[in-house]
Amino acid sequence: MKRIVQRCREEEPNPSLVPVVVVQTSPEDVGSQARLDFYRQVLHQLRGHVAIRDRMLNLSLARSGGKKRTDPAEWLEIRDAVSYALDLVGVQAVCIDEAQHLMHADATHKPGVQLDWLKSLTNRSNLLYILIGNFSLYDFCHLNGQVARRMRDEHFPRYRLDRQRECENFIGALKLLLEQVPLRVDIPEMLMHWQWFGEWSVGCVGILSDWVVETVVTLCRAGETTLTLQALTKHALKPDQRLRLETEARTGEWKIEQAKAQSAKELQQLLGKPSTIPNSQPGHHIEASAAHPTRPVPHPSSRIERTAHRDPVGEQVATGNETKCPYRDIIEVTRHHFQESGVTCVECPTCGARRTFKSPKDQSHFPSHTRRKSPPPKGEQRWVKDGLTWVLRED
Repeated sequence: MKRIVQRCREEEPNPSLVPVVVVQTSPEDVGSQARLDFYRQVLHQLRGHVAIRDRMLNLSLARSGGKKRTDPAEWLEIRDAVSYALDLVGVQAVCIDEAQHLMHADATHKPGVQLDWLKSLTNRSNLLYILIGNFSLYDFCHLNGQVARRMRDEHFPRYRLDRQRECENFIGALKLLLEQVPLRVDIPEMLMHWQWFGEWSVGCVGILSDWVVETVVTLCRAGETTLTLQALTKHALKPDQRLRLETEARTGEWKIEQAKAQSAKELQQLLGKPSTIPNSQPGHHIEASAAHPTRPVPHPSSRIERTAHRDPVGEQVATGNETKCPYRDIIEVTRHHFQESGVTCVECPTCGARRTFKSPKDQSHFPSHTRRKSPPPKGEQRWVKDGLTWVLRED
């Protein structure tokens, strides 16, 4: 969120305009106090404009906290001042961080009331409001139809270590992060333990970043010059912390998947007899429209004949190039490990074919090859894929 806000502000050619405003809600403020805190944060971020600063001087709710105010005129004044300020400096979007706290309302300001309040702000200012929070925010955004149709859910999932593509992306993020460390780092050695980094960060780059930064700061203060795995282990999350984070992440992911699947099922039951969408996969249905009548069913006495064509007879021989092995993935063995082990032979995980690299490179692809049909020779040391990692093996 911070990077997107910074990018939007840097791309704005007019320095007097503020395209994005960020508001962070607090769990201590609920109900009307949450709205008041929202108004104050917006005005204080935009008080650099002279007209906005002068208007804030006449707002008692904006100057100081004090005790709770119930005068409707004061609330209308501060709300109008916020609308005026957003329009004056050309704000296009308002990001509300930790938005789940905004929904933890009191008895008079239930979550549905809070969402209607945001809807009214959207209608008045025609701005984009971006609610950012944890998994509990998903429940609040589907309380009624008017709010749900104005919402667009965007789930930013963590990296799943059981999916090859996401593992490759996680390794790239880890490499980029290690390259920013102002200490000596054996990056190839670190990347060999990418799965350890993924498990201990619960697949979240934010946790990984905090972990590395905390370790580097401690090493710099101690006068150390090298980032090691031993130092990272000392600052890693404890097992009970990982358990709690992993449990909450899996619970939230499961809740979203189940909610979407259940909604689709209940919608089909509500529609009664849905018909399939044209050119769609099986299972996708919509209600039949009277404007598009179905094709008449042929009379039972009508004779249906098959189009003449030649049927295949006997054992069929498959055509096409089936002798080639489809495996062409990346070999996650670095040049350093090739040279250190003295073994440059790599075995295909699909067919067992072996290839020897004369000048191995980091993260190279397995070359195109023919499927191996005969048993491989024994006693040859080579690199093989064990799960998601490459290891040395000798039969």
